[in-house]
Amino acid sequence: MQNKIIQHKNKILSKEIQLIMDKFNIVGFQAAAVLKDKLIWSDAYGYRNLETKELVTENTMFRIASISKLFTATAIMQLVERKLIDLNQDISHYLGFKVRNPKFRNSSITLRQILTHTSSLNSDDASNSVYAKYIKDGHSDFSLQLTELLDENGKYFTKEIWGDWKPGDQWMYSNIGAIICGAIIEKVTKLRFDQYIKQNIFEPLEMKNVAFSYANFNKSHELANLYEKNKDTNEYKVSIDDIRQSGYSKNHWDQYIIGKHGGLFEPQGGLRTSAVELSKFLRVHMLSGSLNGHQILEQKTSKLMTSIQWSREENNHFFSKMGLGFHISHDFLPGYKEMIGHAGEAYGLISNLYWHEEKQFGMIFILNGCQFELSEDSRLEVEKELAEIIYKHIIEERLLNQL
Repeated sequence: MQNKIIQHKNKILSKEIQLIMDKFNIVGFQAAAVLKDKLIWSDAYGYRNLETKELVTENTMFRIASISKLFTATAIMQLVERKLIDLNQDISHYLGFKVRNPKFRNSSITLRQILTHTSSLNSDDASNSVYAKYIKDGHSDFSLQLTELLDENGKYFTKEIWGDWKPGDQWMYSNIGAIICGAIIEKVTKLRFDQYIKQNIFEPLEMKNVAFSYANFNKSHELANLYEKNKDTNEYKVSIDDIRQSGYSKNHWDQYIIGKHGGLFEPQGGLRTSAVELSKFLRVHMLSGSLNGHQILEQKTSKLMTSIQWSREENNHFFSKMGLGFHISHDFLPGYKEMIGHAGEAYGLISNLYWHEEKQFGMIFILNGCQFELSEDSRLEVEKELAEIIYKHIIEERLLNQL
């Protein structure tokens, strides 16, 4: 009888999800929900490949965009625990060259500022996402170094990389900060970024369907394409063609110089994984650094990462509070003023990973193509609607049963 009730509820949820998919013209969708240390639900809908109509499954891996930054931030904090780096130290100390906002040459820049997006690095819009070309060119030229992006005489440097405000004075979301973190992780560990993350986060959490950029793809991986809608034709076009990608050859990285580039594994947004795999990462942070007997952070470090490090009074912004790498959201779910995690949006993809600290529930969902209009002021309507129905059908009753 109980199984029939659960099946009936899941059918209702699936119908509501399908209505949202139709409303927002969603290509493919994957989601998971957790309560305390348990994965309590996961499902998949739609297509990972529109052309062949191959379906999304719970094993499908998506490029999850900026949720990737949480893995980069976690790696930084592991190294803080090991006393290999200090959050308040000038990043120049680790990179081996001087990094300054040219408008404030006497002000050093720290990892604490980078993790809270207060380093005075400017937005992608202002700098025309110059970092993306720097990454792309780096794959064909392993001699390319971070100085070419950050130094005033560098090939990719533009004055718009930096804001008109002093480091520490103002918040501005930056992808370049994560690339700097990637280089520092390599410098102090003497490991490639992807190798460090694999050994210190993926393997302890038993995350298997995971790969940063294309470095660790294998034949067993089931990948999804990303799609953007052409506003003129109202048709979807492939923006990231992961399905046709293959892993690098064994000797591909032989000439790679550890710690020099920082961006080739895309620490700012290049992680490929699934909602189920991400649920392990969510739970380990929600449970203060330890999951199923595997500890990736000390409790005090995990708490520090998710505590408010920066905030502004106005709530008419998507970002109003930040931890160390983590976004503390005020508008993810009605009735919950603070939920911790991060969102991603790039190349048509939308991704969300958030949990509630006190009640210890969380959810993840990933969309590989959707009809939406970006807003700096608030969360997208499709995100709000999906979060609400997952909460209503999967989480709410379980929370009531605990009372």
